[in-house]
Amino acid sequence: MKSLSEIDTVSKRASRAVGFSWGICEEVGKNIRLLELFGLKGIKNLISYYTEKKRSKFSNLNDIKKRNKSLKYDFCPIIAGVSFLDQADSLKSVGEIKIEKLAYPILFLPFISRASEVIGKKIILKFDKQEFYLNLN
Repeated sequence: MKSLSEIDTVSKRASRAVGFSWGICEEVGKNIRLLELFGLKGIKNLISYYTEKKRSKFSNLNDIKKRNKSLKYDFCPIIAGVSFLDQADSLKSVGEIKIEKLAYPILFLPFISRASEVIGKKIILKFDKQEFYLNLN
């Protein structure tokens, strides 16, 4: 098993290799580290997503609204996550937010966890038949 620091570093470098900016790479490193810390398969899912990203297209979700639906491609979980985290303060009064066609929602999960801490509110994330209760930490 790799240390959490190694997981962070490898995730950042892999993210940079697929074309993300260093700022986004920093966020990915923190998030994959967080997934692994809680026993979720962050590295495995990140590798799968980046492998698929080479042969498929994904839409960017930059402006989070109450209802978000991509007409063509699945949303990139990393860009959607960064957008959600950046807009968390303005989204806290929206209530329920729906995102359809989000690729690899497990990679979106730590962004929401961190957003919960930022806004000081509990967030429930549902995808497929899974529910995650995120309460500020």
